[in-house]
Parts: sequence; structure tokens; C-alpha cells
Amino acid sequence: MDRPNSTTAPEKRQASIYPAPFLVAPANLRYGAVCDKARTLLATEVETDRHYVIGLTCKRWGCRPCAQHKIKVLAARTALAAPNRLLTLTVDPKLYNSPREAFEHTAVYVPELMRALRARFGELEYLRVTEVTRKGYPHYHLLLRSAYIPHPVVQSLWRKYTGAAIVDIRQVNKSFRCYLYLCKYLSKMHALEWTERHVSYSRHFFLATQNPKPQTTALGDFQVREEHPFEWLHNHCLGQWIIQTGPLSWFLAEPDPRTRNQPADRF
Repeated sequence: MDRPNSTTAPEKRQASIYPAPFLVAPANLRYGAVCDKARTLLATEVETDRHYVIGLTCKRWGCRPCAQHKIKVLAARTALAAPNRLLTLTVDPKLYNSPREAFEHTAVYVPELMRALRARFGELEYLRVTEVTRKGYPHYHLLLRSAYIPHPVVQSLWRKYTGAAIVDIRQVNKSFRCYLYLCKYLSKMHALEWTERHVSYSRHFFLATQNPKPQTTALGDFQVREEHPFEWLHNHCLGQWIIQTGPLSWFLAEPDPRTRNQPADRF
């Protein structure tokens, strides 16, 4: 679980983007498609003393809401990275006693293969996705940004490393196809019992210009609670007015005139 390591809030500064405040009540709090393992981060905006309630999600591939969010973000970033080739590397199940063994014995050779291809054909960046067959054995899809790479060379190297002879490499002409490929492969596998490393990528696959600094709000006085944010709001904020800024983020609104004289449950 990620601890807060920066002083940022989950919304932009323009007040006009905030939705209308709503009263915290059991009927207004619904889990929906959000992480059910989330913890609660309480924080205070430095300039205004405004109180925030922020969900710290588990961020695991085995959690469907977290996985779906990761897929969308990763697919969008990958499309912007403009890969131009799709490489599929298979595994020969006859050589292994189990899918776990096959993964442990072959995944380490994917970066080895990339280094060998880079040494022969120049600059090569990649993103690797692990997928499984119907029998549960892994194979690897890689989106590459590279010069032309001959199929026989890839096939020969992969056979040398793993004993598997079947590889496929094809050109990708449109970034949107990369987005669709990634969504297709990742959406099939929210959980693997033998690894949480569904995705890996080379150091420069994602372009530096893809990560502009977000507009932030300075927060302080962090407190983490083990309760789910919905539970925390239900237990501590019933009858108060809050404004939602994301699927799992809110701040306490100014008291409504109708409830101004009621005591507020502060953090």
C-alpha cells in the first residue's frame, strides 16, 4: 500500500469544477466500481485548512477496479509512446512441470532477448505484457519501438534461450491499435496466482514529455486510517456536507445554513 509521499490533493484549484455538495448519509454512499480494500488518508490543505478524505487504493492487478484503472492509464501512455511493432513470444509447455515454473524460467529471458536485439539493430524500447493460455501457461506480448528486426533472428534467439520455436512479429501502423492491443491483453488477466508482475518496460519506453507535473494543492497533517473511506465517512461525517472530487476523494464543505449550528466532527 502506498503511503502519502507528496503534498498533493486530487483536484484542480478552480472551484468551478467542484460538483454540488451532498449530505453524508447511508443512502448517498455506494461502493460501486471502487477498490474495496482502500484505506483512508486524512489531510488538511495548508492554505485554507480545508479537510480532505482520500482513498488509498490497493493498486493490485488482482483487484478489478484497480486493474481497470491501471489498464486505462497504461494503454493511454503506451499509445503516446508510439511503438511500431508487436512481438509475441511463446512458451513450450512440454518443457515445464507447471505454469509457475514456465514463467520463472522464461520471463528472465525477455530482457536478455531485448539486449541482444538492441546490440545488433540499435535503439529498441519495449513494453512487455504477460498473458496466459487456456491451460494457464504464460506467453509474452511486447510492444516495441525499434528499427526493422528480422523474424528469423528473433526466433533463433528465443529458441536458444527457452527452447520455444514459435514467435510472431508484425508492424503496428497506428497508435490507437497499440491502445486496443494493450486493453485486450490486460483485461483478460486481473489475477495470476504466481505473479503480480503483469507488465514491465524498458527505461525509455515512455517519453519524458508524457509526464508533465500536475497542478497540485499543498496538503499536510497526514493521517492514515485502516477503514475504507466510505466506512470512515459513515462513522465520522453523517449529517455533514461534503464535495466529491474523484471516485475516492472528498473535502468537507462549508456548513450549510440549515445545519450551521450543528457541531462538526473534525478530524
